[in-house]
Amino acid sequence: MAAAERKCVIVSASPDCDPSFIERSVCCGDFIVCADGGLDTLAKTSLKPDLIVGDFDSAANENIFPDVETITLKVRKIDTDTMHCVDVCLERGFSEFLLLGATGGRTDHALANLSILLYLQKKGAHGVISDKYNDIMLLHPGENKISAISGTTVSVLPFGESSACLSYTGMSYPLDHGTVTVDYPYTISNIAVEDEVTVTLHSGSALLFVVHGNE
Repeated sequence: MAAAERKCVIVSASPDCDPSFIERSVCCGDFIVCADGGLDTLAKTSLKPDLIVGDFDSAANENIFPDVETITLKVRKIDTDTMHCVDVCLERGFSEFLLLGATGGRTDHALANLSILLYLQKKGAHGVISDKYNDIMLLHPGENKISAISGTTVSVLPFGESSACLSYTGMSYPLDHGTVTVDYPYTISNIAVEDEVTVTLHSGSALLFVVHGNE
């Protein structure tokens, strides 16, 4: 199957990453990449990676999967292991990305991983960061139709720019061309009242969080 027809799943090294959640999130045919310490998480599942990338300063054992293609990075470098995985897979033709193990643990790493969503969008690709509490994605300009079971919590936060102009349908708190700024993010904890909601991004840039709650 060609890269353009497959989803690239990057497993990073968050200490909060649940192996059972990883197994539920990966689909047959996905291209699985371990970013350094993500190798340890994947080793606790029944899954096998297609590619391993890292400087191996956080992986307990870099030889868990000795027959898998491995790219060894220098410890002193300008990008993170996760970002390097993204660049490698963009070069190989992937355009759909799912990042797991990318939140929790160190907040600086989590913020850097959120910034990867901006990077992917600028490269013409699409990414989702998922953990057992949230699915996080960058809104694209115009209408964004989101499948969210009625009663699901949905939050939107400006990201990458100082503000975002938004409209909602299908949610408990409606919004019509509301401007949300980074220093007053009032668009938190809205509730879907339909199984599909629409968030329209008129201007600016924003992240959308679909909250699963504790699983």
